This record gives sequence, structure tokens and C-alpha cells, in this order.
Amino acid sequence: MARTQTWLQKHFTGNPYKVWGLLFFIFIIQGFIYATPREIAYGLVEIVWSPDVLVSDYIAIGGLGAAFVNAGLTGLVVIGILIAVKHEPYGLTLAVMGLIAGFSFFGKNPLNILPIIFGGYIYSRFARTEFKTCILPAVCATCLAPAVTKLAHIELIATWQGLIIGIVIGIFIGFIITPLSAAVFNIHKGSNLYNVGFAAGFIGIALFAFMQHLGVEYSGIYNRSSGYDLPLATFLAVASGYFVICGLIGGSERVTLKTFITFNPDDNEFYKLFGDKVYIAMGILGFACLALIVGINGSFSGTVIGGAMSVVGFGAFGKSLRRVAPVVAGTLAAALIHMLFTETAFNSPGLITVILFSTCLSPTTKRFGWKWAFVVGFVHLVLATNVGEFHGGLNLYNNGFAAGLSSMVLLPVMEFFKMRNENKTEYS
Repeated sequence: MARTQTWLQKHFTGNPYKVWGLLFFIFIIQGFIYATPREIAYGLVEIVWSPDVLVSDYIAIGGLGAAFVNAGLTGLVVIGILIAVKHEPYGLTLAVMGLIAGFSFFGKNPLNILPIIFGGYIYSRFARTEFKTCILPAVCATCLAPAVTKLAHIELIATWQGLIIGIVIGIFIGFIITPLSAAVFNIHKGSNLYNVGFAAGFIGIALFAFMQHLGVEYSGIYNRSSGYDLPLATFLAVASGYFVICGLIGGSERVTLKTFITFNPDDNEFYKLFGDKVYIAMGILGFACLALIVGINGSFSGTVIGGAMSVVGFGAFGKSLRRVAPVVAGTLAAALIHMLFTETAFNSPGLITVILFSTCLSPTTKRFGWKWAFVVGFVHLVLATNVGEFHGGLNLYNNGFAAGLSSMVLLPVMEFFKMRNENKTEYS
């Protein structure tokens, strides 16, 4: 047993690409368990050809097996690119892997992400910097992948023309996302972990407005899968357990389970603090997501499992149980009030998805306390369920955009009261 653990530590842990890579292979294997090769091939064609705007649940579009294979292939493509450019992984890298794993269930596939990443490469050439230093914003900017594929599905122009225009738009997005995301960071000052999603929201609004100006009319897509509660819940439990095991066999640091339940460090870079042990924190968050969904009698879908995997990834960068709990409580309260006035179930897949993604506001807990985190979570759900109309579903990180707006509105107020309390303490 000891010899096996030593071999795993030597050849498997210590490299996040291997950890995530194996999980993506498991995705593919699981896909072939759920469907035949013919069904998967047909489903992948449907996935690649879909317009991808919110909400394009790939499980509903291509089937459960094809959705898992797509997620696995997309993840492996991104890992291959990161390795090719010699990107040194750190906490945010693990978090981005979680985003890729999650959004590959609704909106991202191996083809529609490539033009945007290539645009990031062109930016690096113009900026005279190594691509590995700015690749993560380009990978995150694949949240605008629907802009690459949507124009192929309108009647005003030929399909091939729409594809070419979409590819050009994708390259342009990848080119501008690095400087734009750096600029909008100053608006929320780190309160929103999904910073690129905030920047992408503005790009999405501009693109949607431009399309509307040219007469491109389309309504949102609402493809949501249902009836897959058992396989998706099982998958989330297996993935969470997988990360816990990776954390237990990796690294030499001595940490307890209590550490990852209560820790609240100043730095968001948890991977730097805990090394491979951070996988335990990621797994704990996965089990917490599972407990939340089951506890409120929610159902699983592609968007829900996507939200959960995103939470898991950011367990290495900024999210912990102690930080996310007040934010989630705020979104749950808003969901309950929404149900009272609209009769929309507070545990509907759409609201559960928003609740899971609201955890991107977890830094608020550290900076301003749990009360303000509760308020921000409440406001976030209100915004997230409405701002999608402004970008027409072109920004898959709708919650990142809503979180940025929530912070933009409340941050000056929170800073005012924090400064007031500090001054009061100083002179008391």
C-alpha cells in the first residue's frame, strides 16, 4: 500500500494537468458508458452545430453520453494548449479548469473555443509578451463562444459566411480580453472572482446591440435537461471524492479536515498555500454543492452540474466553505422571496445554477464580513436572473457579469461603512 501511494505521489500528483487530465479521461469513459459510439457521434455533431447561446444544455441537445465526451475532449484540448505554451499552473489555473469542465456541459466545445484562444495568442504577439503569461484570460474569454457560432444560424447570410464572421469575431474577442479584463478589475477591486465574465458581459452587450442594429433578431434558447438526477448526482459525488483522494495522497503538508472547512486566508491563491492538499478543499466544496442541491430537493441538469464543477475548481482560488456560505444564504433568501411573488420554485434548475455561481462573490466575506456577503448574494440573484437579456445570451458567464454589477453597486457603500467603523474604533 505504501509503495502504491509513493508511486502515485511521484507520477500522478504534483502536476495539476495530470490530475485534471485523468478526470477529463474519466468524463469520456463515462460518456461511453451512457451511450453507444454511434449515439455519441451523432450527439457531438448536434453539440458542435448548436448556436450555444444561453441556455444550451448539451445534455438536452446531444444526450448524456455525448455531453460527457464533449466535456472531456474540451478539457483535454485546453490542457494540451496550456502545456504547449509552457504555462506554469497555479491556483487560478485549477479554477479555470473547473470553468472549462463546467461550461463544457452548456456552451463550450473543442471547436468554438479555438478562435478566441487564437485571438489571445495574436494579442501576445502584438504586446510582445509570452503567450503563457496571458493565456488564462483568453481561455476564460471562451465564455463568449456563442458569438463564434450564432451567426451561422441566422437567415440573413449564408451559413459559411456566418461561420467566417463568427471566427473573426472570436479572434477579436481573444485579442481584446486581456487589457479589458485588467481594466474592469478596478471596478470591483477583486470582489468578483469571475472577472473575465464581467468584462465579457460588456463585450456581449456590444455584440448583441450590433447584431440587433443590423437586423439580426433572435430570442434566447432555453434547452434544459431533466430526468438525469441519479447519474449526475453520482458523477458529482465521484468527482468530489476523486479530488479528496488526490489531496490525501499528494503533498507532504499536514492539514486537517477542519482546516479546509474553517480557513479564510487573506490570499485567494489557495494552491500556493496548501499545494496538492488543496484538492481536499475542492472535493469538500463538491460535496457541499451536492448536499445543497439534494437538501433543497433540487434537480440536476447540464447547467447545474456545470455550476457545481465551477465551484469545485475555484476551491483552489478564493472559494471556501466559510467564504461562500453567507453569499449562498443571501441568494437562497432572494430565491425564496422570488418564489413568493412569482410562484417560481426556489429550487428550480435555473435558480440553483445562479445560487452555485453566486459563490464567485466569496471575497466579500473576507473583506467586509458575512452580513455584507449576504446582501451581495441577495442582490446578485436579482441581477443574474435579468441581465441576460442585455447580452442576448452571448456571454455564458452571465453570473460573472451580474456579480461584477453587484459589486459595482454595493462596493462604495461597503467601503464607506467599513471606513466609518474603522474610524469609530480608532477614536473610541
